[in-house]
Amino acid sequence: MLKRLCQCIGVASLILVGNYGDLLGGGADVRMHTPDPLTRVCMAYIADILLVALLLFIVLSVAARTRSYPWVRLLAAIVIPPYLIQRTQSFFPFDLIEGLVLIMLVVWAGVLLLLLLRFNKWYRRLMRVASVVAASLIIFALSSIAQLLWVARWKPAPNQIIATWESSPQPVRQHPLLVWIIFDELSYDQVFEHRARNLNLPNFDALRNQSTIFTDTQPAGYHTVRIVPSLLTGRVVDGIRYNFHNRLWVRHEDDHRWAPIDGAQTVFGDAEHAGWRTAAVGWYNPYCAIYADAIQNCYWTNHDMFDGLMAQNATFMTNVYTPLKQVVRELKSPARANRDLCTFDVRHRYQTHSDLQQHAFELLHTDQADFIFFHFSVPHSPNIWSRIQDDYTQYCDSSYLDNLALTDRVLGRVLTTLKTSPRWSDTTLIVQGDHGWRIDAWNWLPAWTEEDDAASRGVFDQRPALLIHQSGQSQPETVATPWPIIRIHSVVEQILHGQPVTY
Repeated sequence: MLKRLCQCIGVASLILVGNYGDLLGGGADVRMHTPDPLTRVCMAYIADILLVALLLFIVLSVAARTRSYPWVRLLAAIVIPPYLIQRTQSFFPFDLIEGLVLIMLVVWAGVLLLLLLRFNKWYRRLMRVASVVAASLIIFALSSIAQLLWVARWKPAPNQIIATWESSPQPVRQHPLLVWIIFDELSYDQVFEHRARNLNLPNFDALRNQSTIFTDTQPAGYHTVRIVPSLLTGRVVDGIRYNFHNRLWVRHEDDHRWAPIDGAQTVFGDAEHAGWRTAAVGWYNPYCAIYADAIQNCYWTNHDMFDGLMAQNATFMTNVYTPLKQVVRELKSPARANRDLCTFDVRHRYQTHSDLQQHAFELLHTDQADFIFFHFSVPHSPNIWSRIQDDYTQYCDSSYLDNLALTDRVLGRVLTTLKTSPRWSDTTLIVQGDHGWRIDAWNWLPAWTEEDDAASRGVFDQRPALLIHQSGQSQPETVATPWPIIRIHSVVEQILHGQPVTY
């Protein structure tokens, strides 16, 4: 009985490991990108493991009392190994060939049936070995549960800092204004060079007519978590670690020693020293935790889903039920399950985007900050806007071009708000992407559409868009030479210190 229970718990933990695998080993990547405690999520994962284990235990225990038990064991031996491979393939260092798992299932079933019918002695030995191996999986299960309990103890840093000048009435601010916007995954190629004929971006075009555009930007990396610290410090980051106390450690490309990073080492610290009021509203990276010592007014958020359809703001029971429902749906209709996964992601990204917009425009309307840093979640997938409906979508049915249209609207709101300020003539605006449209990251997912396929042309153009409107600029200019985007740090420093801007 105990052996069977160990087998069921072990197998259940492997069936579900694709849901909670990112939380193992301390879950640094998940912790870095969630503003809320993970206690309910971790406990829901543990509950799922135990519920699936209980179901398997009941089925096997009932079957053990019947004459058909040997055939039930055979069926379990045939199905479980290929199914576990299917469920854990995201952890493999290589991609499985499509249909390989089905082929393995057929071959494995043939081997077991051959042993059963022709080499029964070897069949019994194999089943005994399999029984021991399955029971030993309890070690993995208990280790996983222990790690989930450990992560459940983690306490996130506050995701908001409110400056006194934000919360109390202030006189009209007499100071230059610098607004630096990162639109995540904003591609120069798609916005300007090879824009789709049916895509209108009037606000980008208007800004282009009064800004300097860079046509050959060289990205500082592939991943946002490394690119943003690189831009803020002026040194390319090629490795990050986020510890249990919400401190970010980085390893720079020119110095492979690990060292902690804080706001004093960034343009936020330099801005404060120069007498500028600093503010940030951002997505994904925990700005208010890492750079709290140099950002006077800060808000960051990320409501995106976890693997396995769990959400930070969902109830414990919802987080228990939804992933189990998805597992069943994957068995019945894998295509439908993938679409539901995408739709779930779209709805949570919409929450993130709405939250960011609200705080960003509240900050702009106060017109009290001098150096404002925005990091928006658009046009990054999943796509939450529909050009056809001219509205947000709650389903997985739009493209990167739709999100570009949404990005243009956000830019339009920013421009309208800035131009109503008496400081507009003394305002510098930087608009950029952190990297290009990474089609290799999206073209195999259910969110990929025919319009995406046509727009991408099968080419990953790594150039992020970059436009700089200097205060008072009224004519377009172009920098056509190769321009490493890490240099944006120097441009920001020149503006903060009142120096002439050179490209």
